[in-house]
Amino acid sequence: MNSAVILTAFATGLAGSAHCIGMCGGISVSLGLGSMKKRLLPVYHLGRLASYTTLGLVFGSLLPLIGVRAYNAAWGASLRIAAALMMLAIGLQIALGVNLLRRLERHGARLWRPLAGFVQSLLPVQTGSDALLLGFLWGLLPCGLIYSALGLAVVSGNPLQAGLVMLAFGTGTLPAMLLLGVFSGTLVQALTRDSSRVILGTIVIATALWTLWPFVG
Repeated sequence: MNSAVILTAFATGLAGSAHCIGMCGGISVSLGLGSMKKRLLPVYHLGRLASYTTLGLVFGSLLPLIGVRAYNAAWGASLRIAAALMMLAIGLQIALGVNLLRRLERHGARLWRPLAGFVQSLLPVQTGSDALLLGFLWGLLPCGLIYSALGLAVVSGNPLQAGLVMLAFGTGTLPAMLLLGVFSGTLVQALTRDSSRVILGTIVIATALWTLWPFVG
C-alpha cells in the first residue's frame, strides 16, 4: 500500500511536468542562465522539495490529531480505500489532462497573494540562501497537482508516510524542471507529451484498481 501511494505521488509529479513548467519554469530558466547561476538550481529545487515534505508532515498529522490511526484495523481499511479512490481520481486526471481541482486553486490563489510580493523581491536570485527560500515559497503555489498529492498524504494517516508521499511528488517534478533549466527543448517535450501522460495515468489507474480489489473482489 505504501509503495503504491508513493508511486502514485511520483507519477503525479512526473506527469504534471508540463503544468510545473508553466508554474515554475520561468524561475528555473532564470536560475539556469549563465554558468555562475546554474549552481543555484539544485539549491532552489532543494527548497521546493523541503516545502513539499513539510506540507506532507503537517497535513499528514491531521487525521492522527482527531484520533484516526492507520494501524487500527477498521481505520486502516478505510484509509486504504480512500487512498485507492484518490489514486483513481489522480490517474484519470493525469490520463485525461483535466484539472479536477481548479476551483480549489482559485481559493489557494487568495492565500498566495500576500507572499507574491515577497517572492518578487527575491528576484533575480543572487545567493544560495535566496534560492533556497525562493524554492521553499514556490512550493506553496496554489496548484491542483500539489493538492492532489496532499490528498494522498492526508489519507496515508501517518505524518512520516505523508512526508515521503510529498517528497516523491516533488522528486517526480525534478526531471522536467532540471532539463528545462539546463537544456530545454526536446528532452522536456518527451516528458510532457500526451502519450507519456496517458501511459503514466494508466499505470496509476491500474495501481488504484489493484489496491481496491481485495475490498470488491
